[in-house]
Amino acid sequence: MSPNSNLLIPRIGDESVVANSWESFLQDRPLAASGVRNVVLDSWRRSRSEAVDPASSSAPAADAEKIRQLRERSRDLYEAAKPVLETLREILRESGTLIMLSDPSGTILDLNGESRARDAGEQINLAPGGCWGEQLIGTNAIGTAIVTHEPVQIYASEHYCIDVKHWTCAAAPILDPLGKNLLGVVDVSGVKETFHGHTLGLVISAAKQIEGVLARRDAELHGRLLAQAMDGFSRYGNDCVVLFDQRGRIVKTSGSMQQAREMYGVRLPFEIGGQVPALDFAVHPAERLRLTPLWLRPEWLQPVRSRDGELGTLLVIPIGTPARQGGSAPCSPATDDVFGEIIGTSQAITTAKARARRIAPLDLPVLLLGETGAGKEVFARAIHKASAKPEGPFIAVNCGALTRELLASELFGYSEGAFTGARRGGLPGKFEQADGGTLFLDEIGEMPLDMQPHLLRVLQDGIVVRLGDTRERKVAVRIVAATNRDLQNEAAAGRFREDLFHRLCVVSLNLPPLRDRPADTEAIIKHLNQRLAQKYGCPPKSLAPEVLQHLLRYRWPGNIRELQNVFEAMFALSDGNAIDGSLLPPHIATATVDAVLAHSAPSPALSAGRLVEMERSAINAAVASAHGNLSMAARTLGISRSTLYVKLAAMRA
Repeated sequence: MSPNSNLLIPRIGDESVVANSWESFLQDRPLAASGVRNVVLDSWRRSRSEAVDPASSSAPAADAEKIRQLRERSRDLYEAAKPVLETLREILRESGTLIMLSDPSGTILDLNGESRARDAGEQINLAPGGCWGEQLIGTNAIGTAIVTHEPVQIYASEHYCIDVKHWTCAAAPILDPLGKNLLGVVDVSGVKETFHGHTLGLVISAAKQIEGVLARRDAELHGRLLAQAMDGFSRYGNDCVVLFDQRGRIVKTSGSMQQAREMYGVRLPFEIGGQVPALDFAVHPAERLRLTPLWLRPEWLQPVRSRDGELGTLLVIPIGTPARQGGSAPCSPATDDVFGEIIGTSQAITTAKARARRIAPLDLPVLLLGETGAGKEVFARAIHKASAKPEGPFIAVNCGALTRELLASELFGYSEGAFTGARRGGLPGKFEQADGGTLFLDEIGEMPLDMQPHLLRVLQDGIVVRLGDTRERKVAVRIVAATNRDLQNEAAAGRFREDLFHRLCVVSLNLPPLRDRPADTEAIIKHLNQRLAQKYGCPPKSLAPEVLQHLLRYRWPGNIRELQNVFEAMFALSDGNAIDGSLLPPHIATATVDAVLAHSAPSPALSAGRLVEMERSAINAAVASAHGNLSMAARTLGISRSTLYVKLAAMRA
């Protein structure tokens, strides 16, 4: 690799080598071993793949109306950049250069510079409305910065098109401080005699200043937006709630996005700062309507207003309660049996629902015990809705899905400056968000041991201290925790604090696995069929008899979650209105021997050898179905893991 290939700033002395390399590149001849920087060569390759004509004499240009629309769409950027670019123009007053601002597509929105430089720039449409995307005019600082999201300086022969090779330019991207999306580019260009390496530093500094102006503006607007919207987060605490700012960026979320996806096919960015263009106020209403995804229902949207106008949008996706008209308050749970909505009439699930009904009104911590996928969050939400404070928020946290550091900030919140990247003004944690309602701590057995004393203190005193802060905040939160581990054994082994276990397990509720309630499987399948028909906008699908039999015989080690995922895949992949045997996953289609062994008493007429062979087949099928996970295979077979080890050893002897 050439020592010059990774240079950030071009070298004037390499121009003739670059010019010769460009000629060779266009003719598909080998390039010289040195002289062309990687950033330039990569851009040449992209230009060729986009079929850019190297003989192009100028960039295409937008008309006056299009420029007006683009400036309106980038108004926040335009206003934030104006004073910064004025300062840059003063610095470069006598340099013979042009100072420009482009939108994310590379269209120049604003340009300043002395008249002689402007006249020269107009010859190649280096002027307001000029479109300098790489795919249109090849390698240039604006277009290449857009593609790479990195600052870049391009000198003379490094440009791809012939008539642009008389110029030099330096550009830096302006990134959204919240979501890191590209907002635009600041560029300084001039004829090649104006080249100076310091120009790149100037545009980088200008871009950072503009990002700072936007960040301060966003922080002020988001503070007002959150203040106006907090009532909505409390009022719709049982639902999935997402707050967007004026540019359609996600500012805050609450509730289960997973449930929103499952019930309505909602597809939203996960991260704060993710953008939904249909909710961007700067986009023309007709264009916003065209960009609106099919799942987004108008009745879910509520404007967030202040005296100064609309600040953003609140998206309320009904999950915990039926869809409400006109924002009216949810119905009182006193007239509804929320546990009746949990599907199943088997003795096992009926017993669990009856105990949950007795537990729900009590203001006591609850520990839900059950295998993965058995419906612990469904029961947690039902307990909340049947509690004394159903109108309060329901906040869920998966303690096993986050690192120790992220879990601490999620639960307890943090103050401004608590760590690098901490949000301006700090952030309340889940305990504060759940104040007056229920906090669901899923997979509590996965919580790091050294974090458990902090959780215990909150449970005992009802006081939260944010990371990096000393102020104590009083909270009133009901805890519903869930685990698939035996916490009593974990405590005895020193892997879970015994005092925390007793604090969480004031009352417990055991949820049966799906294999212990086979009579409910068909009812769950019917419910899924109806729900998926609504989600995909089609009639419910008929199941071939053999498909239903396989689904009913399978032991579902992943419980309801596994059944739900398998059935949705079959539903979505089926042609027409029927689901046939070809759509069954292989591990379910072949899992008949172990089902017979598990559910049928062996006939006295069977020989001992036949029973041994059936057991061997059942074990092999279970291990294959679990992809070698012996714990899961043991659960499928209904035996302990140690028993499975003994049987496997005997089989291999």
